Parts: sequence; structure tokens; C-alpha cells
Amino acid sequence: MKIVLILCIVLFGFNQLNAQEVIQQQQQIGYHQHDGFYLSMSVGPLLGTVTKNGLNKNSTNKYSVDLSGTGVAVDLKIGCEVRENLLLHVTVISNLLQSPSVKTSIPYVLSTTIKAPHSFIVGETMAGVGLTNYLMPSNILISGTLGIGVFTFTDYNDSRNNSSTKPGISIQLKLGKEWWISKNWGMGVGLTYSRTTSNLRDSDGDIAAEYESRRFGILLNTTFN
Repeated sequence: MKIVLILCIVLFGFNQLNAQEVIQQQQQIGYHQHDGFYLSMSVGPLLGTVTKNGLNKNSTNKYSVDLSGTGVAVDLKIGCEVRENLLLHVTVISNLLQSPSVKTSIPYVLSTTIKAPHSFIVGETMAGVGLTNYLMPSNILISGTLGIGVFTFTDYNDSRNNSSTKPGISIQLKLGKEWWISKNWGMGVGLTYSRTTSNLRDSDGDIAAEYESRRFGILLNTTFN
């Protein structure tokens, strides 16, 4: 009986040492660590409004147009480690909203809401540079990106309605949680807030309208790091 007990103790101790060696080995080769090359891909629904503020040329009346609905956001980040768990990256974001609800308001005059045709799409593209920090070991991410954004308005049935704004300032903030599914791959979910401001100029070079977006997204993240 004593021999069996001693044997069990020896085997248990050996297994513990072996497990510690495996953990140390995994840590040395970057197992479940945010270091080196960074790639993050996200997609999901986007909520919020793109607002157009303008001035009628034939009067002094200001007006606003709100384009709202549920769209799709695609988020790509490519970069590398600045220090462990802190990543510097280039970010490209594309937001699409098809057939939005269009609310037109002229203060003290009128307010109307219509549904845009299915052929009409509002696009919002952003390119910038950002930082993502992971809080370990919970693997919670906090990310911020500053860049340049533009709006595009496309009608596939009538190209005369197509237009795009000048480049403006764009930001994205992101908070998420990921789970490791392999040595370097993780999956999770993120909440985003994005804002873009830009101008649309007329043929004379004057500002015809100012556009601003405030949008929230719920994105599925896939990350290699």
C-alpha cells in the first residue's frame, strides 16, 4: 500500500512539472499572447443616422435630411505589436446602408419621411491608423482609430443621383471580448461607435451641404495574433 501511495505521489508530481513545462514552453512561443503580426476582421449590423445639413439657395431656410436604418459594417485591421498586448494598426472600414428611411425637416415649415428605393445605397468609407489594447487574461479589447472618411450616394437606377463628399474626419471606438480558439486565432464580439463629418461641394466650389454620421455596430470579430 505504501508503495502504491509513493508511486501516485511521484506520478502526480511528475505530471505537475510536465504541465508547468508545457505552459512555459507555450508562453515562450507566443501561445495565446498578443504579440507580433496582428490581423482583425469584423462584420455585423450597423445602426444609426447619416445627417445632411444644408441651406436652400432660393431662401434663407436651413434644412436637414436624416438617412437611417440598419446597415452592414465591415472592419479590417492590419498591424503589429508595439508592446505586449498593445497593437498598432491600419484600419479600413466600409459601412453600407441600402434603402434608408429619409426624413426631411425644414424648421417651422415641414417634416416628411419617405422610404428610399431599393436601388439607393448610402456608403461610408474610412481609412486610418489606430491602437488596440488587450486587457489580459480576460482578453477584453479596447480600440480607437482616427482617419479620413467619405460618404457616397449611389442609385443603380439613375446615375444622375450619384455623388460623393470630400474627405473628412472620421473616428471609430471599439470595445469587445474575444476567446481563443487555437494557438493564435481568436473569435469574439465587439461594440463600436463611429462618427464621420464631411462636406459636399457644388459646382462653384461652395459648401452645398455638411454630412455627419453617428452610428453603432455589433460586430463579430475574428483575430489572428
